[in-house]
Amino acid sequence: MQPEPFSNPMAESAKGWHNIQLAVMGFIGLCGVIKMGNHPDGPDWLNLWSAGMVALAFVSSLLSMWMVGSVAFPLYNFNAGAQMPADSPRRLRGGIRMTFVSIVLMVLGALTGWWPSSGDSSGKMQVQDANGATACGDMLAGAPAGSIRLSTADGVLTISLRTIASMNQVSSC
Repeated sequence: MQPEPFSNPMAESAKGWHNIQLAVMGFIGLCGVIKMGNHPDGPDWLNLWSAGMVALAFVSSLLSMWMVGSVAFPLYNFNAGAQMPADSPRRLRGGIRMTFVSIVLMVLGALTGWWPSSGDSSGKMQVQDANGATACGDMLAGAPAGSIRLSTADGVLTISLRTIASMNQVSSC
């Protein structure tokens, strides 16, 4: 009895890895579509570095899919007794390694999403007490212990922290 074409265990393993690689490609594509906000935080060099890592992840993922795919779905002699090329194990191992490289590159590219937010650098604060009264202005240094100082349109206010119900940073007053 002759073996079925492509019933090689290595080809079957490669087909399983090929499915995993398709999932990795989907992950890379999804991360490319998701945005972390209107303007990314962090310096420009970091954003360029991130874009480069994502591009390298995509290219390495394509390369790994080709390497594993050539073992999983070989395009050589289709006769019943056809043998896999001698370099098939090397291509399969290399493709699996390249899949992990793609994942690492994508993670490195996504790290910019965790760059600390610069927030609003205007320094304006809106403070509300328990009775609903609000004050808005620039924070000033040199407040006594247990209080804050605000420079408002009505002058400088010193407000005890015990009376503050909420405090929010705002872009303007």
